[in-house]
Amino acid sequence: MKYLFPALLLSLAVLSSCVTKKEYQELEEANKDLSDKAGATDSLQNQYNKLAEEARQLEIELRNTRLDLEELVATNQNLYRSYDDALDRMQQILRERNELDETASYEKLNMQQQLTEQQRSLDGNRDKLESLEYELYQKDNRLNVMQYDYSSMKGTMQEKDIRIRELEQMLNLKENSMRTVRADLDDVVAQFSGRDLSVEQRGGKLYVSLSSDLLFPSGSVSINRAGRSALQRLANALKNNPDIDLLVEGHTDNQGDALMNWNLSVDRAVAVTNVLTSFGVNPERITAAGRGEYMPVAGNESAAGRARNRRTEIVISPKLDEIYELLSN
Repeated sequence: MKYLFPALLLSLAVLSSCVTKKEYQELEEANKDLSDKAGATDSLQNQYNKLAEEARQLEIELRNTRLDLEELVATNQNLYRSYDDALDRMQQILRERNELDETASYEKLNMQQQLTEQQRSLDGNRDKLESLEYELYQKDNRLNVMQYDYSSMKGTMQEKDIRIRELEQMLNLKENSMRTVRADLDDVVAQFSGRDLSVEQRGGKLYVSLSSDLLFPSGSVSINRAGRSALQRLANALKNNPDIDLLVEGHTDNQGDALMNWNLSVDRAVAVTNVLTSFGVNPERITAAGRGEYMPVAGNESAAGRARNRRTEIVISPKLDEIYELLSN
């Protein structure tokens, strides 16, 4: 285009000597019209170049989006390729405009519409990208919170596992201690008749039952010689096991006044407790209690049943202070 105008001027100069003034003016106006159109074409070219530069900048920005948006980025890249194709077509139209100005104008309008639609599509995709980035940001925050909660829970669970293992170790030690006590008591029980002295296990505790005939004269709270001998052997079996607690319970039958029976059961429990401590059992581990006639093991209708109810029981349980302390922490 830029070489066309000098040629026209040259032609005008040559022809000026052989054309009329009116024809010269018409040629001059035609030349001016062509110059204006060439200027407009250059302006359009600058606009198209600016659009191309903006498209390339957008492509660079989209290329830096997050990896997990690759599918959307691929779509945008297709749009950019279409955009480049459109630019190529526009350049082709500009080249053809020199020959087909009317057709080029139509093509230019059509391409402008396509570029507008593509720009809208790019804007929409950019909005989607921003929305997705914000959603990812929120998900990252929630994930960080969940990871923190998980770490806290994991730490808590580890602490609980440690406490459970410690508790299991303590319980195993208590069970071993109770088995040792049971073995020692079985050796003592073997030296007496089952009516006078027996031991059984119920609910994790050992119940040593001593008949009233073995320990006391009738209606008395003074322990006889045979009773002291039996209690001494029991004390030897118990005092070497510090991880147990002892509850000494006095029991009577239902003969006579209930209050007197209650007091008698309390006094007999205290008497047995005193003898056990005198033989070396730690008094801090013993509790004395009277049950009177209210916890019979047999019916009081027969003499044999009443004899079974008149008894002193030593309830042996594992010492649980350390376990309670562990559970309370």
